[in-house]
Amino acid sequence: MTAVGSCARARGFQFIQDRGARGHQSRLMKIVLKLILFLVMLSLGGCMSHTTESTAATGGPDATSAVVRYQTTDVDRAVRFYTEQLGFALDLQAGTAFATVSRGDLRLLLSGPGSSGARPMPDGRAQVAGGWNRVVLYVDDLAAIIDRLREAGTPFRNDIETGMGGAQIQIEDPDGNPVELHEASAESTSATGGPDATSAVVRYQTTDVDRAVRFYTEQLGFGLDLQVGTAFATVSRGDLRLLLSGPGSSGARPMPDGRAQVAGGWNRVVLYVDDLAAIIDRLGEAGTPFRNDIERGMGGAQIQIEDPDGNPIELHEASAS
Repeated sequence: MTAVGSCARARGFQFIQDRGARGHQSRLMKIVLKLILFLVMLSLGGCMSHTTESTAATGGPDATSAVVRYQTTDVDRAVRFYTEQLGFALDLQAGTAFATVSRGDLRLLLSGPGSSGARPMPDGRAQVAGGWNRVVLYVDDLAAIIDRLREAGTPFRNDIETGMGGAQIQIEDPDGNPVELHEASAESTSATGGPDATSAVVRYQTTDVDRAVRFYTEQLGFGLDLQVGTAFATVSRGDLRLLLSGPGSSGARPMPDGRAQVAGGWNRVVLYVDDLAAIIDRLGEAGTPFRNDIERGMGGAQIQIEDPDGNPIELHEASAS
């Protein structure tokens, strides 16, 4: 009732009085009451849409959904960067705890220090930004976007790398999380069914592409979309596409200062599941490494596992509310 009252007062409802005949007044009041009810429903929707997480029954994630989680120290600052600099749309924000932004078929969960997805591990390790696991955004004019981002003071990790799929470069968001900008080659553009400038994937480093494909398809229900020998493969689950980058791919080359792009880190894909306990049992029997115990928050229950190369994956069972 408090939320309803607050939203209703914010709308500034006004009662309409008519001094005409009783029948005319009655008809008018019915119309006004319907209008008030409609506006209250709208205000409830507006108030709730940016403060709650929910299950598929209310339009939230189901067991085929997937997002990517990035750690951030300032959710408002992160939202501004992704919406103003990289063309993401703000889907949901819960104060300073977390926000979800989207671009094409990619949803990115920006996890603030107060969120359950940012709590330290049982051994005390902090979940920090950075690493090498990253989102890959396809663009139409890489050179022009590089110029615009340099003018805005965006940090760059490397120079342009070219490979069979096109040209790419890595930037960092305000917390140091990596973002790859990729201009696809003419042979792999949307004209031939490949990525266009609204497409996005997530890149994971792997030392054995075949082994990684088996893990994601057999253990986590991904489908194999494409594999190019031992160089790389793309697998998908729901609205998430994951690019498994082998040692021979252009997306695995060392940085100009010699730093290697290694697996691991804390940037991770989040897979929504129906029965977390059953999946934990199955993965435990298969010898899958677990990073932590179950964490619970406003959105539900979650736990982190590792793939064969040490890349993190979060399994998340959404709350009923």
